[in-house]
Amino acid sequence: MENTLFLDSNVIANWILIKDIFSTTKEQKDEIMEERFERISYSYALIEALMKTDEYDVKTCTLAIGEVFHVVYNEILSLKLYRSGIPLTVWSKLRRRYDLDEEEQSTVRHIVNKYLRLLKRKVKEVPDVVDGKIFPKLILSYKLRTHDAILLTTAIAEKCSWFVTNDMEIIELGKGRGNLLQVFGIAPDLPENFLKVIK
Repeated sequence: MENTLFLDSNVIANWILIKDIFSTTKEQKDEIMEERFERISYSYALIEALMKTDEYDVKTCTLAIGEVFHVVYNEILSLKLYRSGIPLTVWSKLRRRYDLDEEEQSTVRHIVNKYLRLLKRKVKEVPDVVDGKIFPKLILSYKLRTHDAILLTTAIAEKCSWFVTNDMEIIELGKGRGNLLQVFGIAPDLPENFLKVIK
């Protein structure tokens, strides 16, 4: 179907982050935060535009919804480390020490669930697909990680024309000989590029 697209978890998570978390953050704006906000704002703008139109059949899958919690958790933890003045070079060593407390975890669960309910008014959650043909080809020929192969297999099985993601590894598979569009009929693209299509 020409007007069918699949949303990757990073696009949904970025929408949630801007919709709630970044918009209510009472921290001082600085250059790094402004740059981060600008980069993820395309995801927000795209989903907001899709929520206002019936022109597109928008899908995601169970795995992508599950990954949203992980993406938002990592973003919130990174902000916590950043605000604490922890140098980026030691984040991996100190993540457990500065992990989210019970109240912060509860807030993340509440926020993500709240916006997923809103999202599901326009975005259909479909079951994950792991088949014997597309999935192994994505793993063996395209060298995708398992979770990315499941997301793409699901999108292809659902006859999506576009796979909207911020994952540059997947975007690169849309270029050159044997690209995903030629082989499977699906075009991976960035939110900002797809946003141009719907405006």
